[in-house]
Amino acid sequence: MHRAIPFVTLAIGLGAGACLGVAYAEDHAEPAAYVIVSGRVIDAEGLEAYGEAAGPGAQAAGIELLGRGEADAIEVMEGEWPFDGFLVVERFRSMQDFKGFWNSPAYKEAIALREGKIDLDFVVAVEAVE
Repeated sequence: MHRAIPFVTLAIGLGAGACLGVAYAEDHAEPAAYVIVSGRVIDAEGLEAYGEAAGPGAQAAGIELLGRGEADAIEVMEGEWPFDGFLVVERFRSMQDFKGFWNSPAYKEAIALREGKIDLDFVVAVEAVE
């Protein structure tokens, strides 16, 4: 099995170890946003540059890594999971903060650094129920 999870974390803009140190602000007025990403690493070489470029914006948006795993570690409790590769669950401070990061010119430039290296099935975002 290809152990690409650290690169997957980079591939979605977390900035590997830095994301774990970002604390969620409990008293933030807006509901958090949860982001789920599914895909597979095609070529891990060079993904560090993507993480370095995307990481600061994700951190500024309050990213927190909640879960990650390869397809063989995903527990399907009902139905079927048709994807191979990885699954990542993140929390951002708010949907507005996530969208600001996602749509920023800096992140658009960072995305170019992961082209041909990651094949994404989907990226979805939903607001938390408070």
